[in-house]
Amino acid sequence: MRTQEQIKQQLKQVVFRHRQRKLRDLFKHKPTTCCNNRKVPLGVAHVRLCGVLNPAGIPRNVPCDSRIVGCDDMARECPLWGPRRDKADVKAEYHALIRSGDRGLIAAEYPDIAALMWVLDDSTAEVLSESEIAEMSGDDEELVPPGGLWGWIQKLGGGR
Repeated sequence: MRTQEQIKQQLKQVVFRHRQRKLRDLFKHKPTTCCNNRKVPLGVAHVRLCGVLNPAGIPRNVPCDSRIVGCDDMARECPLWGPRRDKADVKAEYHALIRSGDRGLIAAEYPDIAALMWVLDDSTAEVLSESEIAEMSGDDEELVPPGGLWGWIQKLGGGR
């Protein structure tokens, strides 16, 4: 049987991993995560278009919709891509949800976190202290450094 400290440590790790996954998903270069992407009605449906303004102030209106073949590849390489959300706001929102201790709300998105909270039979505010949450909220290593895997190798001092 696991001790309460082991379960608490597992909870911290799960909370951290979910936050990292959420950040990775929100900052992937995809049409839906770009701040310039906008939904435009098209009959009874809609299409997503690039809303970057040209020097004359006219939107590009280039299709940038995951439902269109090739648009995901185009978004990955797009120099105009910008994040829809601010990293600090995403972290604050996530930690506010975890700190709320509302297992029902947490379970809707993160059932494993809610289950560990249930096992501890404690509120998350007590399980994860403010200093632990602040520690997890600190500046992260780059999720994907420039250069991908080669960037990690160089960052770690290899590849010379």
